[in-house]
Amino acid sequence: MKTLVHIVGNRPQFIKLSVLYEELKNNSAVRQQIIHTGQHSSAEMSDIFFQELHIPQPDVYLNISNTGTADEFIGAAATALQRYFTDQKNLLVFVYGDTNTTMAAALAARRSGCHLLHFEAGVRTGDAAMPEEINRLVTDRLADTNFCCTERNFLTMLAEGYSQSIASRLFLTGDLLYDAFLKIPAAATNITREKKYLGVTIHRASNLGNLENLTEIIEALNTLHKEIPVIMPMHPHTRKKILDYGLAPSFQILPPCGYAEMKRFIINAEYLITDSGGSCREAYFAKKKSVIVMPRPFWPEITEKKCAVSVNANKKNILEAFAQLPRLDANFESCIFGQGNAAAKIRDIITHQLKN
Repeated sequence: MKTLVHIVGNRPQFIKLSVLYEELKNNSAVRQQIIHTGQHSSAEMSDIFFQELHIPQPDVYLNISNTGTADEFIGAAATALQRYFTDQKNLLVFVYGDTNTTMAAALAARRSGCHLLHFEAGVRTGDAAMPEEINRLVTDRLADTNFCCTERNFLTMLAEGYSQSIASRLFLTGDLLYDAFLKIPAAATNITREKKYLGVTIHRASNLGNLENLTEIIEALNTLHKEIPVIMPMHPHTRKKILDYGLAPSFQILPPCGYAEMKRFIINAEYLITDSGGSCREAYFAKKKSVIVMPRPFWPEITEKKCAVSVNANKKNILEAFAQLPRLDANFESCIFGQGNAAAKIRDIITHQLKN
């Protein structure tokens, strides 16, 4: 029997894992394992998701330190994973998205001769300096099987020649994150008592690691807070950078929250401002207009449907983009991310591959 090893390390991966693991749970053709690299290791960014999403505890927890550089983490994680893969037999390695965990697992799987499956293939921003872009390009190329969330992703992969390669198997499945949004209930109560508010999530390295960018974002949010309550469930790294830079948010800051609470938070918000590839999709699923603080967003499909405006980290541009939101003729009915059956499609593809 083959063993499908899910490699995860951060919040979005835990969410996607939850629906795929459940879908494959009763599949007699494959055994499942979970390896957690430790990329997100705090209870509020890791443990809470395993508990509330009913994911089994990881079979292996690598506890790789994420305090150094990205390359240090990738190197350490790849080394540990390659050692594990080499010691096992009949492994399929499943990776999610574009994180450093994804890159490390892709390198280790390829060097160990394991069949590599990559979910969320074909996303391109055109910014080769972006760490996520590098991780995704390399992982797409190394993967034996690539799963695409959107038709744009699928067509991008075809244009890059993946259809010409016998070794590369390419599938359009839809988005596991959309599966999760449909299947996992929102919390009954909101984490904020405000009836009308602007929800915010900011955590991208290009914004946090640049004093000017983060200053512009915080100043824009402080200005908007005078117009509408601004509330941000804050990533620990974002909090650290705000303290390090001596910035002074005047809006409401909340601790990080679990999936059900975050879903309720987005559903009840008037609008969302985010630099997260996951949160902008969740805003779209919840039919909430958003400002995406990325000049080249991961999911331009959302802006093309006039459900969001993308901008760089500039106070004036953020304020102008927010002012546009009420006037956007948004199309939330286009099913960009599939029909909510991505996990079932992936299950069927894996089952078919195991028989051949």
